[in-house]
Amino acid sequence: MPAGEPSIDDEALAHLERLARLEVPADERESVKADLAAVLEFVAQLNHLPVDGADLAGDEATSGRPDVPRPSLCQQAALSVAPAARDGYFEVPRTVDEG
Repeated sequence: MPAGEPSIDDEALAHLERLARLEVPADERESVKADLAAVLEFVAQLNHLPVDGADLAGDEATSGRPDVPRPSLCQQAALSVAPAARDGYFEVPRTVDEG
């Protein structure tokens, strides 16, 4: 790739694999590196957008309702509609192994 363009080399991909705890199959490595480079290129293009005078925080018309504190449900009311509850907590299937 020409200088200045984002690129993903084998070392960077290996680092991302370790961080994400995944393994990219050998026959997909070049495709994944190209896809990641395309994402980085898109993000780099965002740095060139004109934002002078832009309201980056948004205005009330586009940012949804105002954030107004309101009373929340009591524990009993929330748990009364849960598919399963035990000892005052929502009961959900285990999603993370501890081993």
